[in-house]
Amino acid sequence: MLGSTPRFLSYQAGESILHRLDARTKLLGTAVVVADALIASIPAGMAVAYALGLLIGLGAIHLLPALWRTLRPLLVLIALFGVLIVIITPGHALFRVGFIVASRPGLDLAIQLGLQSFLIIYTSSLLTLTTPPLAIAGALDWTLGFLRHLRFPVQDVIAMVAIGLTFVPLLIEETRKVIVAQRARGADLGMNAMLDENAMAALLIPLLLANLRRGEELAESMDARLYGVGERTSLHERHFRRDDLLAATVLAVFTAADVAISFWLHP
Repeated sequence: MLGSTPRFLSYQAGESILHRLDARTKLLGTAVVVADALIASIPAGMAVAYALGLLIGLGAIHLLPALWRTLRPLLVLIALFGVLIVIITPGHALFRVGFIVASRPGLDLAIQLGLQSFLIIYTSSLLTLTTPPLAIAGALDWTLGFLRHLRFPVQDVIAMVAIGLTFVPLLIEETRKVIVAQRARGADLGMNAMLDENAMAALLIPLLLANLRRGEELAESMDARLYGVGERTSLHERHFRRDDLLAATVLAVFTAADVAISFWLHP
């Protein structure tokens, strides 16, 4: 169970339905939901995609309140981009404020892109919250393994993804601690102070030193484990279960409905 707001991209242990699913099922399911969100071109299709997203969220319902608090600031960013799209998109004018003209096609596009963006971020966040980074790396290895025949450095790309999923939450937490520590020492690290070079130095220098030290430790650890020498194996064998089959069936049904509605009923 979640005792507090989760850190962004940070895995949260649990026993929910989503936690029990195979990492490969969740990775492919996330890709399917992203495709459904991009395919949805009319309100009915978007409603089907959001219904699928809600059903997925019910698989880890105890995470949803805290996940909402984590993603809520992103709505401000989506809204700002939406306003920009409404202004710069040509078309029939809804209203004018001086030289600023808001268009109807821009409003429609902003709503569509905003809904698509939020659903994609929401689903991807559920994936990282309910799946350990190494499990995601293993699922990527299984999914993209065929690229090895094309001499694509799959293992290196997967290692970078796993490192990113592991260390981005740590970097965010480290930034929060540095800000708190510097403010306790009297440093002004407000939004207006971010333009001041002294304030930026008080924030960036400790972060840079901490991450250089963490990167050096990681490099030594990977070298000690003979990374890049021979084939990599996994400690745990992955198996698809009945829950994975059920999840795949649900995804297929909703995706078929989304495709049918978006392409057959499109005006």
